[in-house]
Amino acid sequence: EMRCQKLFEKGCIGGVEIRNRVAMTAMGNGLASWDGEVSLELIRFYEDRARGGCGLIFTEFTRMDETSGACNPNQLCIATRKHVRSVQRMAERVHRHGARIFVQLHHGGREAPPALNDGKQPMGPSAILNKVNGLVSTEMTKEEIGYIIKKFVAAAVNCQKAGIDGVELHAAHGYLLGSFISPYTNKRTDEYGGSVQNCCRIVTEIINGIRAACGRYPICVRINGSDFVEGGITLAYAVEVAKT
Repeated sequence: EMRCQKLFEKGCIGGVEIRNRVAMTAMGNGLASWDGEVSLELIRFYEDRARGGCGLIFTEFTRMDETSGACNPNQLCIATRKHVRSVQRMAERVHRHGARIFVQLHHGGREAPPALNDGKQPMGPSAILNKVNGLVSTEMTKEEIGYIIKKFVAAAVNCQKAGIDGVELHAAHGYLLGSFISPYTNKRTDEYGGSVQNCCRIVTEIINGIRAACGRYPICVRINGSDFVEGGITLAYAVEVAKT
């Protein structure tokens, strides 16, 4: 018990006090409604974890755009005002048991199947083949990048309105933000590709946008430590990403 003493001490992330160091990481569960609203099952799922003593809960990957980036037919969404109320109910139930809750903001990028996105081709930093699904993603224009940045920021504002304690940007696992960070998928020659700083630019611009809109609001970023593919993120590269 003495060895685990630190685990049960209070912690702080960006001014938010958390009752212990036990965090439940984001995992897809498919319990949201078909249009991305919080269901009673989803509330119960997170409420049980809060009641069990977890200090911080990260929701499953949560859509920040209604028109693209979906990876699950029953995926939680915080893109519009209609989603705020249902997410608020979830936050209230988690808080009732003394836990904190962050929403993981997500866009599927080159992993988003057309069948779940009105037939839309997946988008990414560069037009290259995704060997997993056999699809070539469209290379995003600067206008599209700007749109995505704005949508991530708006989703964070919605989270704050809903009483959510903070956000996590999903920039790992080959999804949109992660595909910009990785040299394996990012072959751009403009300011969104090339150097580590440029590859991370979309994420840093989202962070700056959230800070401007939400003030001192906790922001976490989930990144890969390694892509496990030739020409992808290595541990040394990941360290540079984290510093950026």
